[in-house]
Amino acid sequence: MIKKPHKIKIKKPSKVHFTEPKPIFSNKEIIFRSGGRAKVFNISSKLQVFVLMWMLSIGIWSAYSYYLYNVSDEIISTKDKELDEARDALVDLMTDFVAVHRNVSSMFSEVNEEQLKDETELNRYKQQASVVEEKIRQITDNEDWVESKDIEKQVTVREALLQRDRALSERNELVNKISALEENVKKLEDSEIEILNQVEKISTKEMEKIKEALSEINKSMKNQNKYFNPLANSKKDSTGGKFEADIPSVENEELSKKMQEVFSLINDVAYYKEVMKSVPVGKPVWSYWLSSPFGKRSDPFNKKSAAHKGVDLASNKGNKIKTMAKGKVVRSEWNGGYGNYVEIDHGNGFKTKYAHLNKSYVEKGQYVEQGESIGEVGSSGRSTGPHLHYEVLFNGTPVDPMTFIKVQI
Repeated sequence: MIKKPHKIKIKKPSKVHFTEPKPIFSNKEIIFRSGGRAKVFNISSKLQVFVLMWMLSIGIWSAYSYYLYNVSDEIISTKDKELDEARDALVDLMTDFVAVHRNVSSMFSEVNEEQLKDETELNRYKQQASVVEEKIRQITDNEDWVESKDIEKQVTVREALLQRDRALSERNELVNKISALEENVKKLEDSEIEILNQVEKISTKEMEKIKEALSEINKSMKNQNKYFNPLANSKKDSTGGKFEADIPSVENEELSKKMQEVFSLINDVAYYKEVMKSVPVGKPVWSYWLSSPFGKRSDPFNKKSAAHKGVDLASNKGNKIKTMAKGKVVRSEWNGGYGNYVEIDHGNGFKTKYAHLNKSYVEKGQYVEQGESIGEVGSSGRSTGPHLHYEVLFNGTPVDPMTFIKVQI
């Protein structure tokens, strides 16, 4: 059996009532209960607006006052700080001026005013400085915040700093001068080394010429078993031997070494030159021709073979005869077949003889210098015509004079 469905009854909704919202500042009531009684206070809209505006005004005024207080305090602090800094700067400025003025015045006192280019400028500076210094004193006296003791103390410190700066400046200037001087010294040392190199080069050439001349002489004398050693045959009457120069000491090792080498070389050259003054090197007659050589020859008078101990240098009568080495005249006289005859001892074993002179200029015992004229070419004694018979002896043995004549130094 089929059951019938139940019917569902739907209730109709009840009506909803909406109330209109009241304004914010609507009339309000305040109820106070006390002792079983109630009191009602009505607050109108106007009163509410007035109270709100009054509270807002108080809040705004309080906030503004707080802001003004803080900002003003900060401004005042900043201004005070700036004022203090300005005062300190002014004090420092016054202090610096006084210190500089004193320092400059002390410098002027050290300088002779006549040495200054413009004395008027100096006087004007002093006057201006005095005026400014007087203004500083007035400020110091009138202002409580400026202490004279503090300024004087700072002036002393500033003066010390100025003196220090002046000393540092002078020191730096001195250091620069020393640096420039050291640079100049280095340049001079380089120049000295270059000069010493040139001197060494010249001295070496001179030494080579002397040694070459001695070598040629010794080659010729080898036939007579003779050898001249300039170091072993120095003059007996000389004093002290070789000259040794006092070489100054220098810090530059290169320069010191070069000086030692060059000075030693110069000493050797000077010594050899002094020895060679006693060696008859060169032509005794400027213009000549060899008419009879050294050694064996045919006698010009009897045509027999004879030993010729020298050479005959034909020349014009009256031509000057010069000695080629310094020495002492040991003979100046007539000597038979030699005619007018001169003999000179040069030391170191060397002697020279001059014969057939037309005239003699020297006397026995006289000292002569290298290149000095001792007589004239002639034909005195056993002679066929004007000529100079010239002999060179070493340790008593005649050697070929042409070797000595041809050698050049």
